[in-house]
This record gives sequence, structure tokens and C-alpha cells, in this order.
Amino acid sequence: MDTKDLSIFRSVSARAHFTAAYDQALSEWPVSYESCLVTTDFGSTHMIKCGNKANPPLLLIHGMTATSLMWSANIAEWSKNYYVHCIDVPGDFGRSTLLKPLSSKEAAAQWLLELVRELQLGAFHLLGHSMGGFLSLNFTVAHPSHVHSLGLLAPAGSFAPLSRMFYLKMFPPVMFPKPWLIDRAFKWCMSKHNNLGLLPESYRSLLAASYQSCVPRLGLLPTVFTEEELSQLPVPTLFTVGEDEVIYRHSIKTVQAKASIIPDVTIATIPKAGHLLSVEQKQQINELVIDFLGNHPISSNKH
Repeated sequence: MDTKDLSIFRSVSARAHFTAAYDQALSEWPVSYESCLVTTDFGSTHMIKCGNKANPPLLLIHGMTATSLMWSANIAEWSKNYYVHCIDVPGDFGRSTLLKPLSSKEAAAQWLLELVRELQLGAFHLLGHSMGGFLSLNFTVAHPSHVHSLGLLAPAGSFAPLSRMFYLKMFPPVMFPKPWLIDRAFKWCMSKHNNLGLLPESYRSLLAASYQSCVPRLGLLPTVFTEEELSQLPVPTLFTVGEDEVIYRHSIKTVQAKASIIPDVTIATIPKAGHLLSVEQKQQINELVIDFLGNHPISSNKH
């Protein structure tokens, strides 16, 4: 297979345009960081690492097309007591490279397994938003012994199918990356109480550059896990959803009822928040995650 066919970039100039926007947004990252690439069979995975290496590891997986820079609203708080790894998913927008797509749930779990083995992590906390939530839950279902706790921020699929409106709103800017279509999609994701002004200008520029410069090649759409899979999940889990969430085909109560099948689950509804809840209500999300992680500490001999 010609690996060039798996590039997410529309052209050489598009790569330069995206890289410049990514680097500009990263230059405004609120804490000191280390950037690195980790080799897997699926390609080189780019990560932004923050915090004290002696602290328990926390892995973050971004939402589809959002890149690791979506965590700029949360990283300052979460990196105080955790060694945070912000992962760019291969095939999605970001600085990772792709050799073969994450074309199935099994492939996605294998990619993350190879990644954590290369990082030589013991037990770790895993948290994901939207598609990153689906990937996090998928990995935990497949390899629960690696995960100490699981955080799910409005996971795509997972407990209920995506709404048809999700595809109608989110796919047009991929096909026709006009600024107004991109803005319309992300505004739709947010509660009516909030607006796009909550996103830093450099991040909005990155979103525009991402859609204009890249074609996602993730190769996997989020699906719903079975009641049997959820009922056997042995990991403490946080499921958080905004009261104005729009991505699910079912009601929030129905989605939460499905999530409650997980034996050790904490369920939280965030007022005045839509799908971008970690930005829309960042203080509440930051505190909620810190409290949850604090209630499930990793002992020093586990990492």
C-alpha cells in the first residue's frame, strides 16, 4: 500500500497551512509541555505531554476533527496533579501520521494498546470526548486491566445512535470547508446559552485550517455497545453529558439509563452545556473530573 494515499492532507501546501495554524494555537498552550511522536503499526502518534512525570498518568483523546488542542481549556487544572498525555488520533486532524486506518473497533483498540505499551505505562486514567469517548470506552471494553478509571464526556455512539442531524450538520464542512459551514456546525454543537466566542481565536483558526487542509481518514464510525459489554465493565466510569446535548438520537434520560448499566458509574448532567461541554462549562467539567480522579487514586506501585 502506498502510504502517501493515507495522508490526511489535501496537498503539500495544505499541510503547511494546517501545521502553521496548529503551531500557532499550540504556542498559546497555557502550561509548559513536551511534544513527541510514538511509533505504532498504525503510524506515528503525536502527543502533547504536560505535568510532573512522577504523577499518575492521565490520557486524553479528543473529539473528531477537534485535535488535542481542544483540551486547552482544561489542561492547566488537570496537569497540576496528573501527568497528562493529549493524544492526536491517527487519521483524524492532527500531527499524527497514518500507515493503516483504524478501520474497526478491534483495530482502534490495538492502536491504543500498542501506544500505551510503547509509553510503558502501568495503570492510567483514560478520558475522551465525543469520538474520543467512544475510542476510550472501546479500549476499556477490550483491555480493562490497563485502565484504572474511565472518563466519558458526551461519547459519540457508545450508549445510543448518533442523531441524523449530526451527519447533516457535521459532514458538509468536511466536503465543502467554507468558514460559515464550519461555524454553523460548531454552533449547532453548543447550548443556546453559549456561543463560538468561548473558543480561542487561534483555535477557531485551527478549525478552519483543519477543514480546509485535511480530509479525515479515521475509517471508523462510533457504534453502540451491548448491555452485556457494559454490564461487565470492571472500571470506575464517569459519564458526563450536557443538558442541551444534540448528538444522540434518543433522549438524554434514555442515554443515561443505558450508561447506568455499567456497575461502577458516576453520571452527571451539565447545565447550560451542549456537546462542547468541556469548553462551554469548563470550570464545572474541570472540577468534576478532578473530583472523580481523586476518588479513584492510583497507588504509587501501579505506575
